Amino acid sequence: MASSPLNDVQHANFIILSLIRDAARADPGTACCRFGMTLAQLKAISDLPPDGVMAIVNGMGNEALFFPREDLDRLLQLPPAVSAVLVSATTRLPAARGAKSAAQRSASA
Repeated sequence: MASSPLNDVQHANFIILSLIRDAARADPGTACCRFGMTLAQLKAISDLPPDGVMAIVNGMGNEALFFPREDLDRLLQLPPAVSAVLVSATTRLPAARGAKSAAQRSASA
């Protein structure tokens, strides 16, 4: 097996950026809905050439560009049919942003 010059975080960033870039090029509207991104974000990603994606990935080092949902642990413990319904009925928030938003709501209450 050949070793990759990318660490695990860089590899994840590369795969996700490439997937989003390809989806945005094929159908920007659907990609917005699927990935929860704005058209401006998708345009910035879809305009990247392959070497541009690699430059960003390499430049980010160990910094992940995409984070799991705040409720991922709970979703993984549920039966797939239940988690699918729950996901469709809840807002997607990354863990860090979700925690920050909750703290901001508590402070303003």
